[in-house]
Amino acid sequence: MQFEMITTQTQLHDFLATLDNSPLCLDTEFVRTRTYVARLGLLQLSQNGKITLIDPIEVPDLTPFWQALDNKACILHASSEDLEIIRQHKGDLNFTLFDTQIACSFLNLGASLGYAKMVETLQGVIVDKGESRTDWCKRPLSEKQVNYAAADVLHLTPCLDKLKAQLVEKKMYEFFQQECQTTLDLKMKKQDPEKAYKSLNNLFKLDRQGVAVIQKLAKWRLQTAQARDLALNFVVKADHLWLLAHYRPTSMEDLRRLSLAPNEIRIHGKAILAIIDAVNDQDAKTYPPLVSRLVDFPAYKKTLKAMREVIQQCAEKHQLPVELIASKRVINEYLSWSWKLDDEQRKIADKPKLLTGWRFELVGFQFKH
Repeated sequence: MQFEMITTQTQLHDFLATLDNSPLCLDTEFVRTRTYVARLGLLQLSQNGKITLIDPIEVPDLTPFWQALDNKACILHASSEDLEIIRQHKGDLNFTLFDTQIACSFLNLGASLGYAKMVETLQGVIVDKGESRTDWCKRPLSEKQVNYAAADVLHLTPCLDKLKAQLVEKKMYEFFQQECQTTLDLKMKKQDPEKAYKSLNNLFKLDRQGVAVIQKLAKWRLQTAQARDLALNFVVKADHLWLLAHYRPTSMEDLRRLSLAPNEIRIHGKAILAIIDAVNDQDAKTYPPLVSRLVDFPAYKKTLKAMREVIQQCAEKHQLPVELIASKRVINEYLSWSWKLDDEQRKIADKPKLLTGWRFELVGFQFKH
């Protein structure tokens, strides 16, 4: 397989001068183990049949490349993690996305079809996935590694051409475009540190003071992880946050009795105790409300079953995967919005997925809103 490897700033400059307005195929290889931000190990690109690999470890400044993506049409497959990396480096996602995995989903080829399976299905070509778990930040890269990486963009354009034709025939192309834009929009939403606790488990078991403690601890953990570029659980494990919120220790000895990791106590013990102490001094009226579970609402099981039946009928009618239209998480998002918020709160909150775009047009209009 022929490709160009870019390892210098001059080579990058020369390469960028060759780009035109044709769709640009893009993939990334990265390592994320202990860090909060994924470490970019390789960039793979293809335009007009020419494959180019950019070594981000060797090239000191990728800013011109990120800027060159502005207003481009970019083809990716299963783009979620790639988009996170692009946003981290570029600061925005100012381009048009064509995600071939999303296209496959609209054609009912699978809700989360992998790249190799897509290529085999559409092109009749077997792609070697043997290097998928390699360390992409270790140098030098082997010939096998770079050939594997280059293959990840080799087939994107011909696959998209076939997918687009089938989407147009199925009258789903506009819906596909909407979903790609929604994917970009969601990736650009900044995480609110005040709401970081809401993704944690067993919140419904905490009293209001416990919820206040876990809210402050989760905010502190997120900001600490970002500042130190550490994976969240390398600051404090999620399960340990719950223990801290439930038992509300007041001393280092209390922390040890809760079986926190020695590093958690040694590095963060004082900060943790200070946060709990500050919440203890708060007026109880300022604590967040108790967290309720949807499953505890009397109508939940019956409503979930009824909604799933309507969505299943829609999926069969339009030959779409149920998961594409509405996973259980998407249904729960709608029910939380509908049941847990009052009229005024719903006016300012983001509408749930089921009530927006193509989902509303196909099925969401049937639900109360």
